[in-house]
Amino acid sequence: MRVGLARRHLAYTDRTGETAFAVIMVMIINGYIALSKLDTGFMYIVLVNLGACASWGFIDGFIYSISESIERNNNDKKLLLLKSLKPEGKDQLAKVKDALQDTFLANFDDMGKEAIARDIVANAPNASLEESRVINKEEMLGWLSIMLIYLITGFVLALPFLVLPNKMNAWAFSNLAGSAWLFWYGVQLGNSVGKHRLLLGVLLAMVGIAFLLISYFVWTGR
Repeated sequence: MRVGLARRHLAYTDRTGETAFAVIMVMIINGYIALSKLDTGFMYIVLVNLGACASWGFIDGFIYSISESIERNNNDKKLLLLKSLKPEGKDQLAKVKDALQDTFLANFDDMGKEAIARDIVANAPNASLEESRVINKEEMLGWLSIMLIYLITGFVLALPFLVLPNKMNAWAFSNLAGSAWLFWYGVQLGNSVGKHRLLLGVLLAMVGIAFLLISYFVWTGR
């Protein structure tokens, strides 16, 4: 699910991950609302889907913005420390090398890390610092993007209940679409790993179906 706002303000992994979570949540809701009471109205199913997506999208977006704020402010603190370092200081250089362990640069050997650390210390005074804020504009837009991802996912998976007259067919079509998206998500995971693409796709789709069946039997068994 690609939204222009989300594409600008969320990383690819954040967008696809949030959509996958929204898909699973809607499949769980469908398993309870649509089938536990077969006389449930179509509009009620749609509103429950959208209401749940709006609520959890708000919560998840809020958590995302706070997490991004913490990471940004921690990076600013590290940058302040780097700006105060002297290029010739050996202790300072060692601190920078240790900080590289938390990044993809950890895969470099000691000579590579030292070379990168020297460049960082030498160029740190030229780095600019952002004004300290609890949540900035980019994080707020990321929050809004996550809410939109949830709402659009909920609406798309609720569409079958609006256009198909038979509720069982609508339920099957909606969850088939959700399972197909989870399969694609698993394939993307396999692409990043470089192997087991189809297997991971099938496993992710089965996870969604498992949540769907569990939610249905739990609620209908009451």
